[in-house]
Amino acid sequence: GDSASPVPAGAVKVTPGHSPPDLALARAHGLPLLSVIGDDGTMCPPGGGWLQGVHRFMAREKVVAALAERGLYRGAQDHAMTLPMCRYRCPHPVPSASPSRN
Repeated sequence: GDSASPVPAGAVKVTPGHSPPDLALARAHGLPLLSVIGDDGTMCPPGGGWLQGVHRFMAREKVVAALAERGLYRGAQDHAMTLPMCRYRCPHPVPSASPSRN
């Protein structure tokens, strides 16, 4: 399938460990398979040393704040998607392509 978006994007997020289509895209382009969120919901070293050990929701806030401080934050936009329930049994889903992490 075609992975091009009809809407221009400034950046493309590819999460091969969390999405089967992204996993296929990463393999097709020889991208490394990195896990940036640990089983406990905190950021791992590949996610950036300054975020290591920070819970994923707090990490999101820190990244947005860091972008805003540098004048690089241009806003957020909701988008609809259907995902299975996350492995933390929380109301916010985080799918995983790894059978051991579902």
